[in-house]
Amino acid sequence: MTAAPLSPSRAIHAGARLSVGLLAGIPVLLLILATLGALSQTTVEGLPVVPWQTLWSLPLDRWVRDIAASLVLGFVVVGGLLVPRVDQRLVRMASLAALAWLIALLAQVPLTVSELLGRPLSDSLEPQIVLSLLTQTQLGQLLVAQIVLVSFVALLGWVILGRVTAAIVLALAATAAGLTGLMGHSGLHSGHTSSSISLAIHLLAVGVWVGGLIAVCSHVARHPKDAAVAIRRFSTLALVCVIVLAESGLLNASLRVDGVASLITTAYGTLILAKATLLAALIVFGWRQRRHVVPTGDSTSLVRFASYEVLLMGIALGLSVALSRTAPPAGAIAGDRITAGALATLALALPLVIAWAWPARQGWLSRLTAGYPEPFAVALAVVTYVVAAVVPSGLLGIGVAAVLASVALVGVGWAFCVAALGPRGLPALVLAAVLWPTALWLASRSDPVETGAQVALAGAAGLACLAVLYFVRRGARVVTPIDPVREEVPVA
Repeated sequence: MTAAPLSPSRAIHAGARLSVGLLAGIPVLLLILATLGALSQTTVEGLPVVPWQTLWSLPLDRWVRDIAASLVLGFVVVGGLLVPRVDQRLVRMASLAALAWLIALLAQVPLTVSELLGRPLSDSLEPQIVLSLLTQTQLGQLLVAQIVLVSFVALLGWVILGRVTAAIVLALAATAAGLTGLMGHSGLHSGHTSSSISLAIHLLAVGVWVGGLIAVCSHVARHPKDAAVAIRRFSTLALVCVIVLAESGLLNASLRVDGVASLITTAYGTLILAKATLLAALIVFGWRQRRHVVPTGDSTSLVRFASYEVLLMGIALGLSVALSRTAPPAGAIAGDRITAGALATLALALPLVIAWAWPARQGWLSRLTAGYPEPFAVALAVVTYVVAAVVPSGLLGIGVAAVLASVALVGVGWAFCVAALGPRGLPALVLAAVLWPTALWLASRSDPVETGAQVALAGAAGLACLAVLYFVRRGARVVTPIDPVREEVPVA
């Protein structure tokens, strides 16, 4: 089937409008870091104090770096290798994105000096100190290698004329992006080869998937005749990226988090849990694209689906940068509380994705909850409060307690989401919007461990999930057409 062409104005700005969705990661990143205290100066006797300007600028700089790297990878893969003919506009955009990537790397040098030495930014450009960082530390040497590679990408991106030159530029960009995996917590210590390699592969898969989606939408908007081929090829590439992303992420998380207990009782584990939930939602979007968009090659449907995907991808990238600024946890022990963020993720976010993904396979649950959905909203609040109180006790061991608590939260949350999607689900949604944040607040008041800001952020995330559930419910309603009733006229 021939792809439906877009209007010229939409064709020109399709990629730019999609890229705006990535900005959703900025408020998510800053809110998480603010609630964790990572944006506030801490004074410890004998240690340098990192200026607040550095605390705010460094994560934003890393966000710009990751976004620019994703766009470079995606634009080169799609514009130089995936589409039937080399898309000169995409490869030029890849060169401009590489320039932004290079600027972010150059800005990272003084910001890193300021963070490591606790010096003001104005004093962090002293040549001797910068030279020492770049030549005598592993982090500095990796930065130099990245700067050199990205400089070549920015220059060579303008001269991509065929598949060979595109492959060379892609190899340079992929190497530069992979080096970022050696610069985090795993890359600063010896003996973490598996963690570093898995993180590098993870970052490459993310970059190709995120940047590639924006690039393919921009291409098919301008070249609707190539839509069927480009969408089909990118669908296969995206499937490979998702598999690699999930496998590398699972390996990386297993090397840093000690079991389910650490996953739900620490801020680091909660961020991993939130990323996994977003990945599940993105997989659902991709699966629906393969069913509805790939067979038809409809560029309009692709852009519509992609707008939601890019928004979720932006949030996931914000979570990734926040995760890189959070220290990995120690092992969980009896007495550790389940975090408010884990409660929101397990009780609302993950069940929402499950209920949305398989609407046709939960008929028995729909019939069970359709008549009286309100009790399931009450049960959700009660289980949330009980789980928050029981997990710290470590009954049957902290690991077993964490697994049982997680299963209970997801199960009850799933039943509630199905009930809320039913014909009488609106009162249950309203009731949950009142009771669930109250249960979260009462659970935090009983034994306060997290700050009020952390609990408030988790409550806001839960309410956002309920809002999404409301819109999913509206979109899922099907109006059954009513056949006109013919009036019988008696014949005399």
